Amino acid sequence: MSSKNKNDNNDNNIDNEKESLDENEEIEEEEENEENIINTKSKKNNTNNNKTKNFEDEEEFENEEEEEEEEEENKKDEEEEESLLKEAPIDKMNLDMSEIKLRIQYILDILSSFKTKREQGKSRHDYIMELKQYLKQYYDYNDDICDLITNLFSPNEAVEFMESNNQNKIITIRTNSLKTKRRELAKLLIQRGVNLDPLSEWSKVGLKIYSSQVPIGATPEYLSGQYMLQSSSSFLPVIALDPQPNEKILDMCASPGGKTTYIAQLMKNQGILVANDMKKTRLKSLFFNVHRMGIKNVIITNYDGRMFSKLYNKFDRVLLDAPCSGLGVISKDQSVKVNRSYKEILENSRIQKELILSAIDCCNYKSEGIIVYSTCTISVEENEWVIDYALRNRYVKCIEMGIEIGEKGLTKFREKHFHNSLGNSRRIYPHIHNMDGFFVAKLKKYADGPKNVKNVEEDKENKKDKNDNKMDLEDYEPEDVQISLKKKKFENDEDEEDDDDGIFNGEDDEKDESDVENEAKKNNKKSRISKKNIKNNNKNEKKKEKNNKKDEKHLKKNFNNEKYKNKEKDENKKEKKNKKIEEEKKEKNIEKEENIKKEKKKEKKIKEIKDEKIIKNEEKIKKDNKNKKEKNEEENKNKKEKNKNENSKKEDNKNKKQKNNKDKKEEENLNKKNKNKKEIELDEKEDKKEKNKIKNKQSKKENEQNKKDDKMLNKKRKSSK
Repeated sequence: MSSKNKNDNNDNNIDNEKESLDENEEIEEEEENEENIINTKSKKNNTNNNKTKNFEDEEEFENEEEEEEEEEENKKDEEEEESLLKEAPIDKMNLDMSEIKLRIQYILDILSSFKTKREQGKSRHDYIMELKQYLKQYYDYNDDICDLITNLFSPNEAVEFMESNNQNKIITIRTNSLKTKRRELAKLLIQRGVNLDPLSEWSKVGLKIYSSQVPIGATPEYLSGQYMLQSSSSFLPVIALDPQPNEKILDMCASPGGKTTYIAQLMKNQGILVANDMKKTRLKSLFFNVHRMGIKNVIITNYDGRMFSKLYNKFDRVLLDAPCSGLGVISKDQSVKVNRSYKEILENSRIQKELILSAIDCCNYKSEGIIVYSTCTISVEENEWVIDYALRNRYVKCIEMGIEIGEKGLTKFREKHFHNSLGNSRRIYPHIHNMDGFFVAKLKKYADGPKNVKNVEEDKENKKDKNDNKMDLEDYEPEDVQISLKKKKFENDEDEEDDDDGIFNGEDDEKDESDVENEAKKNNKKSRISKKNIKNNNKNEKKKEKNNKKDEKHLKKNFNNEKYKNKEKDENKKEKKNKKIEEEKKEKNIEKEENIKKEKKKEKKIKEIKDEKIIKNEEKIKKDNKNKKEKNEEENKNKKEKNKNENSKKEDNKNKKQKNNKDKKEEENLNKKNKNKKEIELDEKEDKKEKNKIKNKQSKKENEQNKKDDKMLNKKRKSSK
């Protein structure tokens, strides 16, 4: 057995030697191949170096050509990208919304720096018309509304306005101070899972809601009348109206009752509030909200607002939230941008003019005389146009509202010029103020009746009185006096024609210059004709005088009768009477003129006194507002500083906690890693021990077998012997 093992061991050794020799041979072959490759490469490099020395200029030329080709390709790519943004009829092209948006941005970029970026032969008007087409398709507006928006805003602002109308506004609610306080209501709603904040500094009643786990219009607080769902911009008309307790107030277009309930809330359920609406179907929501909010001083009526001034005209304050096109609330009703037309806007404007005149006539200027006009639209035709019409036809003026939110009203729009006081009105835009679009104007009434009618009637009456006086004189005067009166008549007629032209020229602003020139020519012709007539009359008068003198001489010579003397006496009496009548009439006219002048002076003084009082009150209000603002600003600054300090402390504590947590985690991770390493080392040691044990066992077994084999061999040998 031992011999066999030895033979096996020898065979294994021989095999191992053969393998080692083979490996050495392979290594030597690889080294030789590498040397050959290196030699060949060195030869090639030498040859290439020789070639490069000869052709360096050619390679430089080729590189320049390649660079030029790359530049040309880049230019072509840029031109292709720009060609996508050039003019193209939208109807014939099937464009994606992303492509249309790119084109809108491209046109806006050109319009922002038009001189440098515009194409040759293309005007600004062409770009704007192209932009309108893309805006119509991208934002789904019809032609009339898109034109109205682009005329009112700049291109960038028009896009911002349209974009804001596609976004949902934050929900706002108004707390009912007759039943609860804002702080208590906020606590109750927060407990129900509502995320809210106070609306802003200008409102002590509003809350804005970000999210809610409960429907806001179905909570127990809503049903019990503790708050009202109302947009923040619709607070402003009531704030401008400034209702006080124990007043008589009219809300001419009241449904669904958001503003009426707010007015009653500020009146503290004291006084009289008339809530009117023309449509009977809308009175249900008004009736429900009035009862739900716990209001007791409201009278609900169903009349046409244009006829309301005939029923009652002694209100202290009037609110007119006029029906309109709703272009400020497109985010709530997307059908507006498709269904509204410019004709409807003009029809609304006509109705609004009638309503505002009726609202002014309903108001009593001797008590307060405040009228507030508001709409939820941005169109000039329904806002500034209507107020300017009211200023021209009634004794009112547009005054400040004490509201700092919003943009000032327009005094100029394209070719139209409005009254300068319209700058006191306010415009709310959704893309600037993050509220529904709104318009608010506050008017102050200072006299009754329509404007400029009294003056015209007085002038007509004065003219009639003059003509009557002249006719009376003609009846009493002899022929000579009548002729002189006729001369004056022509002159007075000319003066009256001039006066009439002066009166009506002030009212007809749109009269053409050509018409004025034609009228002047006609007047000149009349004056020439009247001069000719006067000359002819003078000649006839001279002839008659000569004849009368001759007749008188002849009568004196031939007739010295008593009859002639009596006639002379009668004529003298008549002349004296006529003179007295003329003097009396002149005195009366002088007295009338003096009385008229005195009345005018009194009216002017009264107006000046009223204006001075108004100015003083406004100045006081401004000063009070400034002081309040300064105090509020100081308080806000202090609050902000406190909040900053508190926030900084909180952040420092948070950072410290985070650092401690990180350190703890790192320590834990290190401990875990150390434990794992130790466990791994122990496992390795145990494995080694087990392997050694196994090896020892195997070696022992082999030794035992060898001993057994030796014993067996010895036994066999002994047996053989």
